[in-house]
Amino acid sequence: MIPAMRSVRVPRFLQILLILGAFLLLAWAVFLIWGVRLSDAQWGRILPGFQDAEGAFGATPPGHIRVIVGLTLLLLTGLLGLAGVAARFKEKLLEPEVRTRLVAAAVALAAICVLFDNLVERGWEAPWYHVSDMMTHPQTVPVYGQRLLMIWPAMLIKHLVPRLSYIQSFIIAQGLGIVLAVYVIGEWSALFVGRELKFLGQVLLTVFLLPTTVFYLGHDIGVVFSYCFCFLFLYKRQYPLFLLAFCIGILNHQNILLLIPTAIVVMWRVEDAKTIAWVGAVATIAYFSIQYLLNRMIPVPITHEIKVWWNMRQIVQLYRMMIFGAMLTIPWYVGAALAFKSADPFLKRASILLPMQLGIYSIYGQLNEARLFNGFLPILIGIYLCYVRERFVVKSGSPVTAPQGDMKVAVG
Repeated sequence: MIPAMRSVRVPRFLQILLILGAFLLLAWAVFLIWGVRLSDAQWGRILPGFQDAEGAFGATPPGHIRVIVGLTLLLLTGLLGLAGVAARFKEKLLEPEVRTRLVAAAVALAAICVLFDNLVERGWEAPWYHVSDMMTHPQTVPVYGQRLLMIWPAMLIKHLVPRLSYIQSFIIAQGLGIVLAVYVIGEWSALFVGRELKFLGQVLLTVFLLPTTVFYLGHDIGVVFSYCFCFLFLYKRQYPLFLLAFCIGILNHQNILLLIPTAIVVMWRVEDAKTIAWVGAVATIAYFSIQYLLNRMIPVPITHEIKVWWNMRQIVQLYRMMIFGAMLTIPWYVGAALAFKSADPFLKRASILLPMQLGIYSIYGQLNEARLFNGFLPILIGIYLCYVRERFVVKSGSPVTAPQGDMKVAVG
């Protein structure tokens, strides 16, 4: 007696993939056997929307239509293959830890894409900051000429791929800076809400940075990641790494000097006097030594501009750019002030940076520019995340613990 064969139930999603795969295989066969022999005129008669597309993009070069069709089929094949892999490893992908990583990666990628698109679409070259001059003769650019951390990668890209324009090389380097900023903000955010919710910090970073991209400035994105790396290593009490990040940040913008008193404040009564003294001393010596070398090697015509009267007039007479500058920043800082009680002790101490920034930028900056306070963004994001942790995460029964050895453990 022949035993009855068990019926194998194929999941619905896999059935759909198999059907789509069969249609795609048929499309490949038709293309390779028949499509590659068609002339451009014949392709034009059978492709839907051909005339509209040709009118919008211009005529396709002779012989390229079949290439485009083939690449489209190749793309569809790749997507179908990825869907098949996802179906095959569905159980593995649905594991909590793996799903957390995938969600975090997806949001990080989305943040990078939004910020990069914003840079490309909204950014423009200001008459006082010519990218080509910064990449060839930075000593001729007043005020900005020594802020080269993100200009040097652009110069390297331009050297390796000469056909790229200066602007294109600059944008690629800025894209790398955006990737670095989104990454380190994710690591920073994980300290306060855990790795499961670290993407919230990356979303906040995107919201805060979007209004700051107006004209091309190489150092703005560098301020974000250099400050954030410094805060990250300070929080973890990894002071040699803090000093390394600080030294690199000097090459990006002189205002990182404000992190020396900030670091002393956050270390006060947390570390012994000897540790505070050597960290502060090494950072101070490094700052003025590197700044001295920059002044000798790249003597810019003007190192700073005094804007006291500029800011006084903007504030009192309420110029349009001051009104909109305030709209882009003040509500966020008011919200952070209301959430300040929930902040980690480290963040409360590090907030001393903000009044120092206000004081310095009232003299040497334009207070209407939201980008001036990019260095404070890690603290601002941390305050909001601590509020989220206290009000929503911990109360829901999922407490978030800080990593061992960080500043919170020492303060708490």
